[in-house]
Amino acid sequence: MGDLIGGPLMAACDAQVRLATATANFIKVVGFNPPADPSKADANAVGDVRTVSFKFNRPSTAVATDPNTAPSMETVELEVPLLAVVKIPSLAINTVDITFNMEVKNSETTTEKSASEAKGELEAKFGWGPVSGSVKISGSVSSSKETQRQTDSSAKYTVIVKAEDKGMPEGLARVLDMMNQSIAPKTITPPKT
Repeated sequence: MGDLIGGPLMAACDAQVRLATATANFIKVVGFNPPADPSKADANAVGDVRTVSFKFNRPSTAVATDPNTAPSMETVELEVPLLAVVKIPSLAINTVDITFNMEVKNSETTTEKSASEAKGELEAKFGWGPVSGSVKISGSVSSSKETQRQTDSSAKYTVIVKAEDKGMPEGLARVLDMMNQSIAPKTITPPKT
């Protein structure tokens, strides 16, 4: 009984560990560059934060001296941490429902038959001379016995595991907030005059 109920719980626990490991590996591989010198680094070492560059043109924020001229365009370059723009997988097992139904019908069929029979005869003579007689007694005894037994065992086992994305952990959210606050234009090329 312990294995039947504990087995799905241990499987759910192992699945939760795998989900957490998948999130950690995603952050390590996608969010960071490999270490600069892999031969000297330990297995958990990572390099710099992996970034993605954006470049776009926007109207210049400089005040135009002539109101009749169209606003000039300036080029803005951004370098954004990749983890700030991708969805980080963060699945967790929310509920585990274990339903165990067992119906015992013991289905083992055994049939035993036995029969026995006994016969006996007895003959006796009595008397002497003209007064004589004989008695004859016969009899039989029989018995019959039949026994039948059936046994059947059956079981139903249902395990329902529900996993859902509950959002990222608070610590990871704070780190990403710090990364997002560091996003600022890397260079702004003023318009050519």
